[in-house]
Amino acid sequence: MRDIKTTYLKFTTMDTIKIAKSKYDHLGLLVAVLLFLVVFISCDNDDVNEVFPKNQFFAAIPLSASTVEIFEDESDGVFVPVSIGNTLTESGTLTFEISSGAVYGQDYTTVPDGSSGSIEVSVSTGQNTVSLQIIPLKTEAVDTKTVTLNLTEASGGLLLGTETVPYTLTIADQTLNLETIAYTSFEEPLAGTINNYAAQDGVEQINVLDDGEGNRLNAVDYVSVGGEMGFDMSYIPGEEGGEDDGLFFGVTNVVNEPDEWNIGFFKDSAQAYVTSDADGLAEIVFDEVTIPAGVEFLKIRLSTYFVDASWETSDEFDVFWRTADGDELLLSFRSNEVDELMTDAPDGTGNIIIDDWFTFDAFVSNIKTGSLVIQIGTNSGSELAFIDAIEIGIK
Repeated sequence: MRDIKTTYLKFTTMDTIKIAKSKYDHLGLLVAVLLFLVVFISCDNDDVNEVFPKNQFFAAIPLSASTVEIFEDESDGVFVPVSIGNTLTESGTLTFEISSGAVYGQDYTTVPDGSSGSIEVSVSTGQNTVSLQIIPLKTEAVDTKTVTLNLTEASGGLLLGTETVPYTLTIADQTLNLETIAYTSFEEPLAGTINNYAAQDGVEQINVLDDGEGNRLNAVDYVSVGGEMGFDMSYIPGEEGGEDDGLFFGVTNVVNEPDEWNIGFFKDSAQAYVTSDADGLAEIVFDEVTIPAGVEFLKIRLSTYFVDASWETSDEFDVFWRTADGDELLLSFRSNEVDELMTDAPDGTGNIIIDDWFTFDAFVSNIKTGSLVIQIGTNSGSELAFIDAIEIGIK
């Protein structure tokens, strides 16, 4: 029998493994390698700890939660989302820098205090969450503010994650945080297969659903069945348009929309209310809406689309809130004199609002039970206007 010889393999841990080298040299070498791996993985090596620190974790604001919107009357505010990934075994500190158009102490505050434009947040041992709160404040101005926080520094048991992004909070005005109590997007009434409406000779107008040739005309009136608001179309006494077969008036849809209108889509869903050659002063009166006592805000929201046409300054498009006290003018649109385009101002000097959908918010001063009224006074079939997405909200 051959003498058994021994050799030793030295590791970085200063441990040694004795390996028998015999006629089975290859098997012994394999065993030696396996033993080396076991010892290497299990050893408490300072070099290894420097590469994979046990007590440090990366902190970052994740992209998936980096933008949030709240209303200024949400007094609880929001907590800034910060991902750490595990429970800390060593306390750390995070530093956030504030860059904002909003005014600290006027539009918002933070916990911890951030009046200096910078916030330091401590994260204790055993925690894996960050407590940084932004609290909106009510202001008289009707506007929207933004607050942006950047996670810029980490210390102690925390490292700054390379994937962190800015956190942006949008604070919307409290008047936008309303309860919708009545609405219509004109989806319930019947839309015509053709868009003409034969105006009747007189003040009150009625639906004429058949043109005598089997074509359904646009409905200009609608009786609510408990969903969308109903409405009634008539002429102002003394300003009737008279009998006219050439009106584009009433509820239309995108399916039967004439190609020359070139609208393409409506603001909300498939139907809207179209107006054109009134040849007088027509008005659409919506169902009366009961306003409870103690309401602080009453807001009307609607969307319009005016086509590019030769609008005259005499063309009328006005929105009212009608109560037992009379009419309160909310919105008034008129053409300018220069290029005959519709604007959002009663004297024609406002923003041009053609060939697109524009949404308007109007707040009612006389907050009481009433009806939304839209008056239209145009005298050309090319002066098309569309109305959609009407909401009445309270707070």
